Amino acid sequence: MELLFSTDENRYRAAVRDFLLRTDAKGVEREIYERDFYPRELYNALGEAGLLAPVLPPEYGGLGSLTCEAILAEELGAACVPLAWIHSTSSYVYATIARFGTEEQKDRILDAMRTGAKIGAIAITEPEAGSDVMRIRTHAHLEGDYYVLSGEKRNITNGSKADIIIVWARTDPDVEPARGMSAFIVEQPRIIAEDYKLLGGFPGTVNSHLKFEGLRVPKKNVLGSVNEGVRILFDELAIERVLYAAMLVGEARPVAELALDYSMQREQFGTTISRFEAVNFKVADMMTKLAAARLMVYHTTRLLDAGYSAEKESAMSKLLASEAFFETAHNTLQILGGRGLSEYPAEWAFRMARLSMIPAGTNEIMRYIVQREVYRTWRKNKSL
Repeated sequence: MELLFSTDENRYRAAVRDFLLRTDAKGVEREIYERDFYPRELYNALGEAGLLAPVLPPEYGGLGSLTCEAILAEELGAACVPLAWIHSTSSYVYATIARFGTEEQKDRILDAMRTGAKIGAIAITEPEAGSDVMRIRTHAHLEGDYYVLSGEKRNITNGSKADIIIVWARTDPDVEPARGMSAFIVEQPRIIAEDYKLLGGFPGTVNSHLKFEGLRVPKKNVLGSVNEGVRILFDELAIERVLYAAMLVGEARPVAELALDYSMQREQFGTTISRFEAVNFKVADMMTKLAAARLMVYHTTRLLDAGYSAEKESAMSKLLASEAFFETAHNTLQILGGRGLSEYPAEWAFRMARLSMIPAGTNEIMRYIVQREVYRTWRKNKSL
């Protein structure tokens, strides 16, 4: 697999792995699982080591590579899941500001995010607007040099911890949302209605219900142009989905390794269970699907790095990675039998894998995007 990457990309992956080994990130993950804390200090250390935000242009301290950003997401997912989740939404924020921000916004924000001093969150989902993002009700109107922002956002990873939040809101109520939505960089305090855990409790992570009640946001914090929010949103979602998929591939790796190790050690009926087709065929399936998901992820980042939109490929990546992760976790649980029902990391991985099919767009929405783009291409070119 290393042949897929350049010398610089392989060096970057090696540097990330070295950091995660030196800081015992896997041990930190186990500790988080047992006593539930938010690993902000480890995230700060990652930034101080110069490993964050490789997607940023070189003039802002990065490598100009979404592929390296995906490498980081994958390695964090394999080493420490809560750390990977902190990074995930932060990466969507700094990547989007780098693509659409003014020079003033980039100068003011990106260095602090690259060094880990500030973390980010993406605020799209609302109580009444999930997959149908055009139903958002959060709105903003101009008063002098400020936009006054009001509304609610739900299921916001890092919500109450984030220093920088990109918030989407309606700015022109007289037109359809696709032409009257804007994105804002919010740095001021907001009302935290509730912090809550995801499926079965998700130690080390924070998900929030946020309220904005007449929050005054400076005009200089509009991201891109006013009423350009939908274009920014779809661009952000393409990046979000492929980086999320990379993280899921990483999360699945140690789960697959657990199944391999256990099957080679566990003896039943006079031999190791790895000799039984009921077990080793499961291993063959999970490794095949994980390899396919990983290839799809990096194919997509190459397209995005080359300037293509890759909306279809990004949806394919998220769909493949989440379902490969779920099948891996499901098969690993089955291979471990009773031990898998109670022991870390198998039972935790199973819950995380089931959860993975919903964030960044449900898998049903991913299938909708894929079929729409496939039919559109076929009608236009009669070619796949």
